[in-house]
Amino acid sequence: MLEINLNICEIVLLATLLAFWAIQMCYFWFALAKPYFYIRSGKGRSNSGLQGDAPVSVIMYVKGAGYDIPVILLPLLEQDYPEFEVVVVCDGTSFENEDALARLKTEFSNLHTTHIPEDTRNISRKKLGLTLGIKAAKYDILLFTEPDAIIQTENWISLMASRFSSEKSIVIGISSLLARSGFQGKYAAYDHFFSNLQMLSFAVTGRPYTASGRNLAYLKRHFDEQKGFVAHRLLKTGEDDLFINDIATGGNTAVELAPKSIVLFKTDGIDWKSMKTDHAITKKYYKRGPVAFWRIEKWTRLAFFITFLCCIVAGYPFLALENFLLPAAALLLFVIRLCSQYFIINKTASLLKLEKYYFRLVAFDVYQLFSDAGFFFTGIFKAKENFTYRYEKR
Repeated sequence: MLEINLNICEIVLLATLLAFWAIQMCYFWFALAKPYFYIRSGKGRSNSGLQGDAPVSVIMYVKGAGYDIPVILLPLLEQDYPEFEVVVVCDGTSFENEDALARLKTEFSNLHTTHIPEDTRNISRKKLGLTLGIKAAKYDILLFTEPDAIIQTENWISLMASRFSSEKSIVIGISSLLARSGFQGKYAAYDHFFSNLQMLSFAVTGRPYTASGRNLAYLKRHFDEQKGFVAHRLLKTGEDDLFINDIATGGNTAVELAPKSIVLFKTDGIDWKSMKTDHAITKKYYKRGPVAFWRIEKWTRLAFFITFLCCIVAGYPFLALENFLLPAAALLLFVIRLCSQYFIINKTASLLKLEKYYFRLVAFDVYQLFSDAGFFFTGIFKAKENFTYRYEKR
């Protein structure tokens, strides 16, 4: 019979590892798994409100000339929905795009455009653009997306609008980043999906705190009540996540999780890094609870990995059978955690009909700690660039 003989240091190491493992398991099964159980329960598609027939204003801000206007607008204009309009706010489009817009307006009477004055400065041009779009909108339901978004179905408006009711005046949809080739491209897609899980885990339990402007809807009265984006008028960003952070509650917010309602988008490495940096800067203005909650998750994850490695090293040089006891116990906890992670990540992705993650998941899990730390410090050093008074004329 094998005698278990651990010294005091090994007992402390194993107890510490077990404590961090237990915390991590709580995060997996009581937080990150919430969207999975929510979808499985059928709540993700129940609706008893407007039934998708109230008129909707779709608003899109288009900056620059690097877009094929017909490609990005036709999926919106050809939506299968009884009454809606598409309001496009142009910020420096080309003559070719202006011609394309003019042709589309002759074909689609529900397409409307407006422009941002060229001499505007010392203000977030995107927030100004969205403000102009909202002011121009005819209908009370405002549905937002962006020019890089890929709408998967002609029923997107219907799916989002169906979640409104007499109680629900905000609808949070999700977006999915299409993976590029290579480790960094695959990791960016995973990181975005993991952020969705974090956002949804709070939203489905009645504590929404953020949203993506690529797939978001709310009633115009919220904009009027908040006096637009005045609360964060000095910031370049925050027209979606910070706005929702201020107005969303468990009582007024619904979540749309039908797979076809998910908006896809592509981005290159530079744009993704810029997006992550902006998010790191605006995150400090979020409600304290969610930020602290997910920060603890990262610290305990890091502590788990460090303690796990210490347990493996403690058994070296593995000359006797008892040298394997501590590493074997540590490895068992690691495998249980990994299996939980595989199950929650991939089962949720499967229900949403998104890409699953297998062999790279461990590497992504570790790399995320260093990546997020890097963006955290980048956000600190670049925080001043996020204020509009730093802007030059564009």
